[in-house]
Amino acid sequence: MTGPSIATRRVTVDGRVYRARVLRQMRAPPDAPRLVVVSYQPTESARDVLDVCIQAVQRYTPEPHELWVVDNNSPANRHWLLEQPGINVVLNQTEPLPPDRRGLRRWFRPKGSQSDWGSYANAVALEIVAQLIEDDCEILMTMHMDVMPCRTGWLSFLRSKLADGVAAAGVRMDRSRTPQGVLHVLGCLADFQLFRRLGLDFFPDLPQFDVGDRVTVALRQAGYDVFACPNTLWQPELAERLPAGSPFRELAVDRSFDDDGHVIFLHLGRGVRKSSGGHREGISTQDWIRFAREHVLREPEHGTEYGA
Repeated sequence: MTGPSIATRRVTVDGRVYRARVLRQMRAPPDAPRLVVVSYQPTESARDVLDVCIQAVQRYTPEPHELWVVDNNSPANRHWLLEQPGINVVLNQTEPLPPDRRGLRRWFRPKGSQSDWGSYANAVALEIVAQLIEDDCEILMTMHMDVMPCRTGWLSFLRSKLADGVAAAGVRMDRSRTPQGVLHVLGCLADFQLFRRLGLDFFPDLPQFDVGDRVTVALRQAGYDVFACPNTLWQPELAERLPAGSPFRELAVDRSFDDDGHVIFLHLGRGVRKSSGGHREGISTQDWIRFAREHVLREPEHGTEYGA
């Protein structure tokens, strides 16, 4: 018996043709959410960050879903994804280039890479997978690679919020660029049929809107509402409500909560430079991976559930 085949697809995004290798191992009904993790792996530590993300999604998401990992033309360290069971893989083989970087022969182009236009590159990866999934897909969730679900039921909780005029639910609302705030694409679940009908896309419009920000704006303009989890980035006092023995209480990363005060989702984000693996603030990538293995991915004792 032969395994799943790898297909080569060409997808046009923002006037540029992107060549991708696609491995499809999961096929779920249209109402099963498609979870899309965008990755860029310039270092071994980046690979480890992505690996614990995949493991956490698989560990805490028993609901029907498809997990898609879109590697965005990493320089190396990416073909290991093709050996991982239970995920759909897209290996983009074309460097994402903004329009103002095209039209010149490679040796005449200004120097730069995804680390210089990361928001645009992230949007390209999301646009690629938006064309690859089936047209009847009902729900799409965008995710960064430096996140970890950490409590069973996290996906059902977010999905339950898509009711009564709410068209998107996310793990964090950012108000740094707009007074009303926008759902951050690091963890944002949306009605994909509505996304298509409204002709939305993920492209940034900097400096006002980062990747995916305009989705929230457009949904509100169309008369829909959005939901965001409480998050310690903007409400650090939430951590003080956790039990004294909780491993999440002193963890210096973004922690998102459900309605019962449980931590359901973690984001390393502001503590690491994704392009270099360099540490700025918060915890290091090594500490993140160690925490994942010691607390998120190991079996809890006495039948307890992480996220308390």
